[in-house]
Parts: sequence; structure tokens; C-alpha cells
Amino acid sequence: MTWRGLLAALCLCGTLARAEDPLAPEPEPGSPAPESGSPSLELGAPRPVLPADAPLRRNYLVPAIEVAAVDLGLFAFHNLVSREPFALISWDTVRGHLDGSDGWTFDVDQFVTNQFAHPYHGSFIFAGARSSGVPFWQSGLYTFFSSLAWEYFAENEPPSINDQITTTLGGVFLGEVLHRTYRVLVPEGGGAVGLTRRLAGVVVSPASALNDWIFGGQMSPGDIDGLPPLYAELTPGLSLMTRLVDRTGADAFLILRQGPQISLSGELTYGAPGNPQWRYRHPFSYFDATASATFPGVSTANLNIRGLMVGAQYGGEQSSIRGLWGVFGLYDFGANDIVRVSSVGVGFGTTLQARLGEQSFLQSTAILGGLGFAAAGSLDLGPDSPLVRDYHIGPGVQAILEAKLVRRGLGMLRVRAKNWWVSGAYTEPHEGYESITYITWDGRVRVAPHVAVGFEVPLAWRIYDFGPTAQQAIRGSGLRLTLTYMSDDAFGTAGP
Repeated sequence: MTWRGLLAALCLCGTLARAEDPLAPEPEPGSPAPESGSPSLELGAPRPVLPADAPLRRNYLVPAIEVAAVDLGLFAFHNLVSREPFALISWDTVRGHLDGSDGWTFDVDQFVTNQFAHPYHGSFIFAGARSSGVPFWQSGLYTFFSSLAWEYFAENEPPSINDQITTTLGGVFLGEVLHRTYRVLVPEGGGAVGLTRRLAGVVVSPASALNDWIFGGQMSPGDIDGLPPLYAELTPGLSLMTRLVDRTGADAFLILRQGPQISLSGELTYGAPGNPQWRYRHPFSYFDATASATFPGVSTANLNIRGLMVGAQYGGEQSSIRGLWGVFGLYDFGANDIVRVSSVGVGFGTTLQARLGEQSFLQSTAILGGLGFAAAGSLDLGPDSPLVRDYHIGPGVQAILEAKLVRRGLGMLRVRAKNWWVSGAYTEPHEGYESITYITWDGRVRVAPHVAVGFEVPLAWRIYDFGPTAQQAIRGSGLRLTLTYMSDDAFGTAGP
């Protein structure tokens, strides 16, 4: 399976398909196979990028029209078809928004709506601008003004500050990941692309696919280099057990025990920091995105994105340590069996790869971020559950620590830890905090080309304190068996 076929499989929910890479050069007779960690070229070969003097093809009008069409279409559906109460507006409600009598506030609408639906809405707008050739920073203006227009003119509720933040920032970060992933599947230029990859591109970023059709694939913002170093994996699994325990008092008691579930997760690392030929010249030239879901029973979903906004490389061709440092854009959405948390923000940190031996590597990431907006709390498990819908919103901080030990061609061990500390400053009660921690241990052993088996042990803690009568400490744990399809047998390491 080629790396592009694997990426298509990720996007088509596990449909594995082989696809030839039209951009990869034909190997010379007798030439060695490409190194592990280099999906389409020999690792030592220079990677083609857009020429500095390449003509930039941009259209600023079409994405503006699409903003109006998307917002009006969604409003018309809610107003005329579903008859949602928030969409029953009048001139009086619009006037109240504009003159400040019904001004900006924070809302605590449904968690999925606020923390995922709004960012996805923004990502569609952002990807539409990017696929029209608009540069990264200018594309963010389309997302910002689309959200602003919606808050003022498409709802009878007071304009929501948190919706404006999550739609804009979450939309930019998610939209850039989706558009760059689309560009991996369907490169610029409008050339011949296989049906599998074309359909996968539509699933990944419908707005990008639409504008490629409109413009014949000829729009280019000039800030997405070709053929990035990639690592992709698809991991179906079996979750054997999940436990949720309340440890607030002296005696612990069981809140939830979940039996066997099916799990499915995917991971994409774009612009691996161990490759010295790749240059981080533009926002999100490096990003790491993971997504997962478990079902049936208490269905859960998680999405985590971090991408380099501004930064630089360190370590050269001969260095045993190569990496990058700078400012990262962060977007997380987690609704799992234990707790729920979502945030948008920026952080300062580094990600690196160190060679320990001929085939042994250590990869590590450390980021400390500030969160302009975050939401955290317990998962609503239903009317009979002792847990209630009690998430809190406010600013906060986030810490990310990861380490992965890899033996190429054999296996890997990894630990990933994240902590979100969220104040309740934006809504009542203001005095208090949420502390959410995720730690995942996992190991894998290669059993066949591009295939590994392994295990995962997810752990989670929730501690919150909003006064003497609103304190809780919850701990969760689980065990999962996994089968991983990988784009290469190097487990994501780069370099010869």
C-alpha cells in the first residue's frame, strides 16, 4: 500500500485502496528502494517545491460569494425547515445586536455544537478561501467575518463571544489541516487523479474539492510546498474495558464500567521534523493531527491538532538531533468516556527527533500554550447517570509532553500526556477551575510490511473546584488492543 493509498483509507473510514503516485519519479533499473520515512522520493534527494517565481493565481471574489451562500443556506434551513427557535429572527433582534442592547456574551449551548460544529463551519469557509488561492492569513479574515455576520444577523440570541473565537481560530487551524491533506491527495495543477483519491479529497475538504472543480485546480496561494514528508496510520482496535471512578471523598465508587467496544483512530504527521530537506517557510508546514472514535455504547470522539505557525529548524544534515521550535496553533476536541474538553489557543514549544543508534530513534514534543477559550467538564451520560451536564468555560493553559522510542522495522513505545487547566471566568460560577489530564501509553510491534499489532492504556483525570459544594475528582482508565496500518515501517521517523 502506498502512503497516498493509506491516506485515502484514513479519509474514507477504513476503505483501503492502492493508488499510484503520479508525482513520484520512476526508479532507475537497479536503483535502491526509497528509504523508510520518505513516502515518495529517496530521502537524500531534494524535494520539489513551488518555484519562487511561480505565478500566484488567486480569486478573492468567489470565496466571498461562498461565505454568503453558506451562511444564507444554513440560516434558511434552520429558519424554514427545522424551525429552530434561535433562527426565528426579526428586525428588532438584529437592531438589538447592532445597538448593543442585546450585546455580546458567552453561551453554554450544547458542547458538540459549540466546540466542533462551529469550528467545522469555520473550516469550510477557510478551506474555500485557500482553494481559491488566498494566502493563509488573509483567508482567516473570511472565517472571521463569516462568523461575525452569523452572530449579528442569523440568530435571535445575543452574539456569542466564544462562538466567534472557536469559529475563527478553530476554523483556521482545522481548515488548514483539511486543505493541506486535500492537497496531498489532489495536488495543484488540475492533472489526472485517481477516483479513490478524488473521492477521498471530497470527504476531507468539500470546499477545496468544489473550488478545484470551479477553477480547474489552477488556483495557487504560493505557500504550500509540494511533496511533504508524511507519516500516516489507520488503527482499528478493540477496547476491552473502560472504568470511571469517583474519588472525591475518602471512599471511591464506580460511576461507569463500559464493556467491549470497537475503536477506530487515525494519525497524520505532515512535515516530519527529522527530514533536513523540508523547510518550514509557511504556517502549518508542520502539523500533527489525530482523530479517534469508539462505539457502540457510550460513543465517543476525539480530535487533536497542533501546527507550527511561526518557527525555525535546528540540526543539520549531519546532526543526530533535528527538530523545530516556535509558536504552534492548538485545537482540541474531546468527548470521551471520562471527561470532555475542548480548546483553541497558541503555544510555544519544540518537537524533535534524536538518533540513538543505527535504527533507533527518540521523538519528543513539549509545548506550553495559552488558551483564549476552553471548555471542560464531565460527559453527559444520560438522565440516569450520576454525572450531569456541568462543563465550564474560560481562559486557561495547556501543557503537552510526548515521547516515542522507535526501533525501525521492529516496533515502538510511546507516552502522550496533555493537561488543560481551565478557569470558569466566563460564566457563573466565576471562582473555580477545571483540570483535565489525558495520558496514553501504547506499544506496537511490526508483524508484516506496513502492519503492526499493539496495545493502548488510556488514563484520564478530572479535578474541579467551584466551591465547597462543587468539588469532584474523577479517574478513568481503559485497555485497548490495536491493529495498525502504517504508511512506512519506520513508525514515523525520518532520515536515512
